[in-house]
Amino acid sequence: MNWIVVADSSVEALQDAGHILCKQKMRVTGFKSGQALMEFLKDNRPDLILLGSVLWEIGGYEAISALKHARKGIPVLLMAEQGEPDLEARAQAMGADGVVGKPLVAAELTARVREILASVPRSGAEESAPVHNTLEEIANTLEECNESTTGMWMGSEAFGNVYRHMLRYLERYHGIAFQVLFTVEISKAYDARQRQEIMTQFRRRLQLSLRSSDMMMESGENQVFLLLPEVGEADIGHVISRVIQDWKQTEYGPGTDIISEVRQTNLNRGAAQEEIKPRTDWVVVVDDDVTNLKTAGLILSRQHMRVTALKSGRALLEYILSNSPDVILLDVRMPEMDGFETMRLLKREMAPGQEIPVIFLTADDNAESEMKGLNLGAMDFIKKPFVPDVLTARVKHIIQLSRLQRNLAEEVELKTQENENLLLRVVQTLAETIEAKDTYTNGHSGRVAEYARQIARRFGYGRNRQNEIYMIGLLHDVGKIGVPDSVINKPSRLTEEEYAQIKIHPVLGDKILKKIQERPKLAIGARWHHERYDGTGYPDGLAGEDIPEEARIIAVADAYDAMTSRRSYRNILPQAAVRSEIERGKGTQFDPVFADIMLEIIDEDTEYKLKEN
Repeated sequence: MNWIVVADSSVEALQDAGHILCKQKMRVTGFKSGQALMEFLKDNRPDLILLGSVLWEIGGYEAISALKHARKGIPVLLMAEQGEPDLEARAQAMGADGVVGKPLVAAELTARVREILASVPRSGAEESAPVHNTLEEIANTLEECNESTTGMWMGSEAFGNVYRHMLRYLERYHGIAFQVLFTVEISKAYDARQRQEIMTQFRRRLQLSLRSSDMMMESGENQVFLLLPEVGEADIGHVISRVIQDWKQTEYGPGTDIISEVRQTNLNRGAAQEEIKPRTDWVVVVDDDVTNLKTAGLILSRQHMRVTALKSGRALLEYILSNSPDVILLDVRMPEMDGFETMRLLKREMAPGQEIPVIFLTADDNAESEMKGLNLGAMDFIKKPFVPDVLTARVKHIIQLSRLQRNLAEEVELKTQENENLLLRVVQTLAETIEAKDTYTNGHSGRVAEYARQIARRFGYGRNRQNEIYMIGLLHDVGKIGVPDSVINKPSRLTEEEYAQIKIHPVLGDKILKKIQERPKLAIGARWHHERYDGTGYPDGLAGEDIPEEARIIAVADAYDAMTSRRSYRNILPQAAVRSEIERGKGTQFDPVFADIMLEIIDEDTEYKLKEN
């Protein structure tokens, strides 16, 4: 089995690469930082490195040749955004074995990876070398072809090693921790697909219940483990109750009591004898003056804060790659790199939603400097020499404010996801109600929605837009609710009058969905999915790119499902015939770009699994 290491700061890029390569029976390990990748390569030798935006953490393009030299020739395939001039030539000049565009396209990535692997001989001795997992590798791994997009998920083989690493991490960095074990049992009354869906829903809901610092693992034996740092005895019951209550709010939750056992374990050493202490605030102070560092450290330490002292902006940028303090106190005037320049570079390193608040330290009373710092994103200014009470009060205030903002953001994200789930369930119910009118199209809307999402993903839509077009696909036939059942279910050829009744369903669907003013795009698929690229479609006779992009995608997906599902007058068409029809419709019935993507999907479906079962 080939072993591919993927390194990119984008979780979406890691997931996409992992899913694509796992489906090709390759082992995939993912990293979110260049530093973690370099540590991992000290003890491990994969077959290929797929390198994304973390390239700049390890020295830019020049790092590629050094990376290959240090790791004895491991090939490197660079992932890069489309459109950068001379990218491939520059990358290859520095030692890369190739470049693949982002967003990733399955066929392109698979072809480039296989091409490179075929040209590099593999050593059996190196292949069988033991794997030494680092903590960051564990936290971001994509092994075992996990189809879930939340939390951490691994098979039982890797579980023991991962679990030991987690416990060591908690013991070293957090004085307070609990383990919670959920044993899951799903009734055999559900078929395999339903059981898989229920388990996926449970994982997602569980992850939404957790904080960013919590860790989730699955042993592969119907047991889900949570490792919860900074949780005390008094809070653990609340955490468990919240998880159970959140599950009950899901689609399956009310009638599916899958949590058969819950066990909690206090991981604190001597917890019975020692009082559980609250979390220690962590402050990093950056100043080239040792006296200022000592003074700030002394003042804040007396308030039971953890203080780390650094003497330059460059030292801070390196330190922050693997550490997350609660606040940074940053001197404005420093040699080589001043506080403002340090702040600019620091903002590049911090992921959205994970920003560390910065307070500038200054001996000047300069309004222009303060405005410059605040425009860069600083939370406050503190004057030197320090006044102990002022320093302490402002640091505590900023830490409390930052935590409040993060908690609020997490709560908003949770509520937003709950609203999205509720909307999706309403949309699914409405789609099923419509399909109940049609004897011959059971599951049609769901399949069209899924095909549309696949096309959108390959075209380059982000995850939110993919989900949006999925909902548009679910409701594309909503107008059929106003067409008589006798017309919809007629097994013989329709009369002109009956066909005219069918042709009004896009207008009816548009009229229904336009009333949902909060989601104006839902009506796009309903009104225009029968428009043709050559302008001969209905109801408005739009042509080419005048047809909204989402409707052009839905049109291809809709036609594909119509040909690959049973009708009253015919059975499922052979795959070759379906492919021929899509090919023939390019530029006339279909947008050529989306037709080509559908053809790519058909060509990859060698066993014809996408047809109606």
